[in-house]
Amino acid sequence: MTKLVKSFFGSVAALCLTSLGAQAADMIMDMKAPREPVYRCDIVGFIELPGTDICFRIGGYAALEVYAFEDQWPPSVGAAFGIIPDGHTLEDTFGMYAFTHVNFDARTQTEYGTVRAFIEGELTDNDTRTGGQFGLRHAFVQFGNWTFGKTWSTFLHLDSSPIYSDVVTVIGDNYMRRSQIRYTQTFGEGWSVSVAIEDQNYDYPYALRATGAWAPVAANAVVNDRNEAPDLVANIRADGDWGNAQLAGALHRNEFREVNASGLPVNASDSDVGWALLGGAMINTPFSGEYDYFTIKGIYTNGATQYNQDNFLYSGNVVWGNCAFPGGVSDCIMDDVTTWSVLASHTHFWTYEVYTTIGAGYQNLESPLTSFNPFVASFASDFEMDTYEIFGNISWKPVPRTTFMLDLHYGHVDFNGAGTSGGVFNPFIVDPAAKDSQGAFLLALDIRRTF
Repeated sequence: MTKLVKSFFGSVAALCLTSLGAQAADMIMDMKAPREPVYRCDIVGFIELPGTDICFRIGGYAALEVYAFEDQWPPSVGAAFGIIPDGHTLEDTFGMYAFTHVNFDARTQTEYGTVRAFIEGELTDNDTRTGGQFGLRHAFVQFGNWTFGKTWSTFLHLDSSPIYSDVVTVIGDNYMRRSQIRYTQTFGEGWSVSVAIEDQNYDYPYALRATGAWAPVAANAVVNDRNEAPDLVANIRADGDWGNAQLAGALHRNEFREVNASGLPVNASDSDVGWALLGGAMINTPFSGEYDYFTIKGIYTNGATQYNQDNFLYSGNVVWGNCAFPGGVSDCIMDDVTTWSVLASHTHFWTYEVYTTIGAGYQNLESPLTSFNPFVASFASDFEMDTYEIFGNISWKPVPRTTFMLDLHYGHVDFNGAGTSGGVFNPFIVDPAAKDSQGAFLLALDIRRTF
């Protein structure tokens, strides 16, 4: 009897323990979210976020830039138009800085097509312990054929931009990113058309003040007036086995006003419309090598210099004169600043791991201030500047996604003996013995790993 009772209670205890154990296991499973497998998307390089319909990718690169400039070429002005004849920069002509780009790309297929969110930021650090400046390069949404946000201007043709190091922007190139609303329509046989409205206040375009008899009142300044018209930009593009090409155009409304010494507006304002054109092509050259290609790009601007390399060191969009001459207080813009440039390069692959790029760029900038004698310092004169740049680099890719590049540039600026507006370098007024033209070299080592 005793053995029977012990056996009965033992069985009951075992059942209880088993039940409690099962309940405990269920509680643990309830506390942990069920683990879902990670799937690859149909898009190469993307994975599916668990529990969503989003295909996701993280990309970017880490890089180090090492540079050495000649004394007349300030490193802070990477473009050759910053070269100063007989100049001496107080900046370090040798230096290095680390930088990184990181981007996040999320896409979902919907009944409206691909819906995409893309973000890219840049971090740069050259001399601080805790980190450098953050810059937002891209932040946009794509909904079918529409793009909303900040990204490359619709004007640009990046495929015709040569290979070169980060520390310099070659004459005739441009990397303008702007907030915009863009519509793109594709057609058969590789053709597409894009139309966009873009933020008109990019780089805060300004007006040059004429000098001499045409100068505004000395105490007055010329500032941007309220501008309610976005830039209108469009391009047409063709892609094929041969490469690709693009034609682009842009319209920009200039709005300026004089303000007095106290910053208050005076009764002097004016406006006009500037414009820009671009033609660019990237052409495969298999006759010189299996992966070789040639690039060429031409830009012309009239009252819209921001479309040609952001060249604001010696130019504005318009020339602003004394509003009383000749047409009264509403006739202040004397003329538009014009620029034109051409840039070409060829990239040759000696092997898949070693390749070289050689190229050259030229730009002409003209500010028609007045027609007075340029050798009379008390009057303004037409200002014209010619800049050219020749460059070559060699890249070595020992393993995929890791590149070492050695990059050599020669830039030359020529002021053509012309006068300038106030505050801009004039070799004949500032220093009659100064050179009117100057050339300088820079050498850069670019090391980067993409992911």
